[in-house]
Amino acid sequence: MASISLRHIFKEYPHTAKERKKEEEKNISPFAVRDFNLEIKDGEFVVLVGPSGCGKSTTLRMIAGLEDISGGELYIDDVLSNNVDASKRNIAMVFQNYALYPHMTSYGNMAYGLKLRKVSKTLRVVDKDAIKALKQKRKETKDDEELKRIDEEIESLKNNPSKEKTVLVHYTKAEIDEKIQKAAEILDIKHLLDRKPSDMSGGQRQRVALGRALVREPKVFLLDEPLSNLDAKLRASMRSEIVKLHRTVKTTFVYVTHDQIEAMTMGEKIVVMKDGVIQQVGAPSVIYDKPLNKFVAGFIGTPQMNFFNVKLKAGAKDVHITLPNNKEISFKLDELRKIKDEYITGEEKEVILGIRGENISLNNKKGGIDAQVVFAEMLGNTTNIICKLDDSTDEFNISIQDRTELKPGDKVSVSFNATAIHLFDKENEETIYLSEGE
Repeated sequence: MASISLRHIFKEYPHTAKERKKEEEKNISPFAVRDFNLEIKDGEFVVLVGPSGCGKSTTLRMIAGLEDISGGELYIDDVLSNNVDASKRNIAMVFQNYALYPHMTSYGNMAYGLKLRKVSKTLRVVDKDAIKALKQKRKETKDDEELKRIDEEIESLKNNPSKEKTVLVHYTKAEIDEKIQKAAEILDIKHLLDRKPSDMSGGQRQRVALGRALVREPKVFLLDEPLSNLDAKLRASMRSEIVKLHRTVKTTFVYVTHDQIEAMTMGEKIVVMKDGVIQQVGAPSVIYDKPLNKFVAGFIGTPQMNFFNVKLKAGAKDVHITLPNNKEISFKLDELRKIKDEYITGEEKEVILGIRGENISLNNKKGGIDAQVVFAEMLGNTTNIICKLDDSTDEFNISIQDRTELKPGDKVSVSFNATAIHLFDKENEETIYLSEGE
């Protein structure tokens, strides 16, 4: 197992003069990853999540040693590893496309890397230096009893290797078989060891790919979107299998995905990325309940969080919010999370209101927010109702646990759960709530 520390990591790919000019004109950063800082504890399961092109796979490849680091420092177990060869980092990587040899059986695929790998072993060998010294002493001795004692000592050294020597050796066939059988048992693929990849399903191939990484007993597992080629049901099954594998081997896992459901269900720590920059790091519940900006709030959660451009007037006791259709809703200040002082001035400010569908209630209360049903999606145990505010084109979704008879065009009244409202600055899109510790 190993801890990983990424300190001010940058990655820039070579650019032509034309590309650089275009970047400057559009104010686009030339870096694929920018000022990336992250501490990964020994044995932790960390998920890097974000849209395509956000730099998560590039970060993973820099940890693996498959990409050069343009700037910053990478430490693996407190050892600076920027220039350490990939083969010497003792890191195993599982790819999206499995990367199995098609002409080999599962056993052969798992054994191949072990056959090539050399490991250091401490062997006990004959102490030739001690024997040489005794032979020299024998030449200088004329006493018969002393000669006899020296001969016995030389014979004893030859028959009892006592000197320790560290050498690089290949695994034996027995050692390779033991590792493969152990990994196959953990992953429940013993019955697949004689099959070739063409005779297996996608999920079975992915297990073999995991097994190939597992037999190496690496310090760190790196997984680059390993489930994206699988169907939805199999993805759900493999998610739990990978989590169970992590608990079994207790090794550091770094997992890359664009699927926020995978991130929320698998990671102990989630790192949300956008345009090569970390947006937020935290436990799944913190990322979901207390997003630091609009991007994180909108990216994490299904269906996506609803957003409204509103006007906020916060005073010492009350908060008044004017919706896009000029309907005003009011709350007590202490019903919301703690708002930063600069927004509690009594003056009207433009902000973005965010709220998830499960925090909007259908009701018949007087003074609720009037809306009109656009359509309803029945998803079995839940129903998503798409509505729009009266006198506005702004649509939003409501998630309810019951089935409904509502039809397009029906009028409804809704209310927002004050404790679940998110407010973001209109300019920088960052939360206007105080973070913990402020």
